[in-house]
Amino acid sequence: MTGDPRQADVEASQALLDQVDRDDAVQLPALSTAELCVLGAMQATLVDEDAWSWWSGKAEAERFELSAMALKFLVHRGLLAEPETGPAEPEPRPGEPEPGPGDESGASATEDAPGESVGLPVRPLLAMILAGRTQPSFIVVRREGAKAEPDRMRLYGIAEEGRGLRAVLAEEATGNHVSRFGPAYKYVLASPAEAVRSLLRWVDRPPAGHRFGRRPSKVIDVYQPNKGTGPDLDRFEVRRSSAGLSVERNQDGTPIDCDEETLGRHLSELLSGPGSAA
Repeated sequence: MTGDPRQADVEASQALLDQVDRDDAVQLPALSTAELCVLGAMQATLVDEDAWSWWSGKAEAERFELSAMALKFLVHRGLLAEPETGPAEPEPRPGEPEPGPGDESGASATEDAPGESVGLPVRPLLAMILAGRTQPSFIVVRREGAKAEPDRMRLYGIAEEGRGLRAVLAEEATGNHVSRFGPAYKYVLASPAEAVRSLLRWVDRPPAGHRFGRRPSKVIDVYQPNKGTGPDLDRFEVRRSSAGLSVERNQDGTPIDCDEETLGRHLSELLSGPGSAA
């Protein structure tokens, strides 16, 4: 008699979160644009315009073909389970807990064949990416200069009901194409503390190509999409000089008298605040 595979996935998800707590960061599988689009993750919250244009610009027949190929490849990689035959899973009974982050028992991809639809349960590594990409407690976007385009690194909060912020998904748009599957994305699952430290390291680095004169500001935009009135934006504009940090919070230019440690505390409180209570 075999055990419940859903329980095994729940335990694997918890082990992954435990590893993040212990090691601060865990590498997750890279995904292509085609894989993200067929899973509904590209268009769920933050839309990468270049990647979405690549996908939406294709003819419907080509998108259908790429979708089928991407799903089969995800199964081959072990990120989706093999399709199973049998009766449909029963609906959760009243009072049963909702699945936590990375619990694939509450999520599946769908592979369509002529006349049928087959559910493909999502495995824990992919489930973490989908949890961050589709139901983030916050999204962090970085810019080098207040009017600059966002850079290629984004952060997504992964919160659990009753426990708050559990981990942060870091996504990097590489700009590299994966054969026919389009632009690729790299992922890391980080602890909240490591996510804040990564932002402070980025603030400390000179902007790319900058040599002389005043450094352009570094801008950290924090969106909290789970608020009923739509996404709220909290902005930190940071300038570094020989005198230290100069920080303005929000677009009204409210100044903050702080060093790196204080800025880190402000970021930590914001990312782990009420918006991350799930």
